[in-house]
Amino acid sequence: LDPANPLARFQKARVLISLDEHELALEELLTLRELAPKEGAVHLMLGKIYKRMGQPQKALVCLSTALDLNPKDAQMIKTAIHKLDSTDDDVDEDEP
Repeated sequence: LDPANPLARFQKARVLISLDEHELALEELLTLRELAPKEGAVHLMLGKIYKRMGQPQKALVCLSTALDLNPKDAQMIKTAIHKLDSTDDDVDEDEP
């Protein structure tokens, strides 16, 4: 994996999520956040991972950041924020 290729890291994180490897996906996404701090999709994915890991406060921070960075995706992000209290931990494969 080319450490300088953010897209490869993002795709790796998505694969890890699909395999329920949340800790490994979190590591990839945290590294990716350092490489691309203004990429809203990374913050959105982090928020969903934190939700799955039972850390709603961290999830809320990440989702709020995603909302600030990607106002065009406001409806999807707000839906994810509203789901923080539910047990539905679905991470849609077609979402960034």
